[in-house]
Amino acid sequence: MSDTPGRPALERLRSALTGVERFEAGPLDLDDACRQYTEEGYEVTPWLREFLTDYGELTVTWMHRDWEEELTTSVESAMDAPVRNVRSYARRIGRPVLPIGAVFSTAECLLLAEDGEVLFGGDAGIQRVAHGFEAAVRALVTGDWDKTFF
Repeated sequence: MSDTPGRPALERLRSALTGVERFEAGPLDLDDACRQYTEEGYEVTPWLREFLTDYGELTVTWMHRDWEEELTTSVESAMDAPVRNVRSYARRIGRPVLPIGAVFSTAECLLLAEDGEVLFGGDAGIQRVAHGFEAAVRALVTGDWDKTFF
């Protein structure tokens, strides 16, 4: 039974992933999600709305060595990233980004750029993961992304 009815992007992503422990999509209230972004001081762009519609409230868990890693696109996890940090990431890479969740046991801030690039930022810096969310999730699960810091 699918927990992603009416969300074909999630179905495509689920089909494309192998080796994940858990793939769960919670219900999405797009208006409420957009309200939360606005209240935190972010602009709700068309590309953010599209991302949330396609991939919002997703949790993917996989094993890395002997521990579980997790990626989540919950609005709650996205709002955990301080606005000043997200703005600092944007300045450092030279383009606007918005927080879309968290990744890894260290809860690095998962970021989306207007052109579809997915990155993450944290205390160690910023790393580009992939172009497109589906490619980014596959890269994170397999550990196959450019680990160079900006």
